[in-house]
Amino acid sequence: MSFSKILCPTDFSAGSQQAARVAIRLANESNAELVLVHAWYLPPSMYAGEYVFPPQALGDMADDAQRGIDNAVRDAKAAGAKNVSGRVVTGGVPWTLIVDLLSNEKFDLCVIGTHGRTGLARILLGSIAEKVVRHAPCPVLAVRPDSPAKPFRHVVCPTDFSESANHALDLAAKLASPDGELTIFHVIEVPVAYSGELPIEDFARDLDRRSADALANAAARVKATARVTTRSRIGYAGQQTLALLDDDPSVDLVVMGSHGRTGIKRVLLGSVAEKVLRHAKCPVLVARKP
Repeated sequence: MSFSKILCPTDFSAGSQQAARVAIRLANESNAELVLVHAWYLPPSMYAGEYVFPPQALGDMADDAQRGIDNAVRDAKAAGAKNVSGRVVTGGVPWTLIVDLLSNEKFDLCVIGTHGRTGLARILLGSIAEKVVRHAPCPVLAVRPDSPAKPFRHVVCPTDFSESANHALDLAAKLASPDGELTIFHVIEVPVAYSGELPIEDFARDLDRRSADALANAAARVKATARVTTRSRIGYAGQQTLALLDDDPSVDLVVMGSHGRTGIKRVLLGSVAEKVLRHAKCPVLVARKP
C-alpha cells in the first residue's frame, strides 16, 4: 500500500460512516494520515428571502457541525484509527470545498460514500460523490452504504491498455489482498452483426489472440502479491464490465482509469468509468494520476 494521506468527506449519514470504516482500514494498512472533513453549506436563502435564519440559529448550526466532526473523529479512534483528525470547511457548495481541499493539499486518495443525507434509493450515485469523482485531482474510492470494510479479496481492473488503464492496474495490484485475486479484464469493441457474431471467423480468432497477448503482457508487468488472472469479452466496455460484475458476485472492488484510449481531455470522466461508477453494486475506485 502506498497511501500517505487520505481524505474522507462525511455528512454524518450512514453512508458516509461506512465510507469512513473503509478509509480507516486503508489508512491503518499503509500507516497513512486520515482526515475526516465535513463541508458545512449554507444556502443563500438562509441569508435572504422569505425565511431568514437569525444569527443565533446559524451559530448553533455551526457549533453542531463542529460537534459532529469531533464525534466522527472520536468514533474513528474507537474503531481503531491510528492517525486521524477532523475539519469543518465552509464558504462554498460541498463538492467544490472537498475538491479544493484535495487540490490544495497532497492527498493520495479520497474515500467517499455514494449516498448521504439527501440520497435517494433509486439513484446509485449521490450528486456530491459524482462531482467529487469527476473533478478530484487524485484517485477517488466510491463506497456503497452496504459495502463491508474488510480487505478486497477479488479486484477487477478493466483495461484498454492505455496509460490511464496502466496506472489503474498498478493501483489495483496494491489494493488486492495478498491471498485474493486480481482480474485484468479487457473488452474487445468491434462492430458486430445483429446476431452478435463476428462475420469473419479468422478475424475473430486474430482479435482474440491479440487480446490474449496484450492481457498476458499486462499481467507480466504488474507487481501483485495476489493471484493474477485475465479475462476478455467482445462487446461494449461498460456493458460487459457490468455484466461481469453481475456474473461474479465475488468481486468486491473495481479499479479503473478515468480515461481510456477514446478519452477526450475536455471530458472529466470517461463514459465507461461513469457507467460502471453509476451502476456497479460494489465499491469503485477511479484512478487518476495527481
